[in-house]
Amino acid sequence: MRKGRRVRLTWATCAIISICFFGCSQAPPCKVSPVELEELREDISVLQKDLKTARDREAQLTTDLANKQADLETKRGKPAELRAQLEQVKKGAGKTEKPKEAKDAAKKGTP
Repeated sequence: MRKGRRVRLTWATCAIISICFFGCSQAPPCKVSPVELEELREDISVLQKDLKTARDREAQLTTDLANKQADLETKRGKPAELRAQLEQVKKGAGKTEKPKEAKDAAKKGTP
């Protein structure tokens, strides 16, 4: 029993030392053409530009969202003022309307 154990330990030790000393194996040669590498580099540069553009857009949208949320919070505190503005818009503030009598006269054709 002891002899079998020693043999196994010796083989395991030799295997570990040989792996550490020689390494697992050599890497296989790369079979990629220089043209493919150049195309991949160009693709990477285009994707990096797109990523930068997307990040800039995200930053702008984030600031726009923060501004709109702040605007919403200020408007939530003033419902009466907003209602007054809404009523003026509904009435047609700034428009010049003829009085009702003038409309009726225009329909009849008499001034």
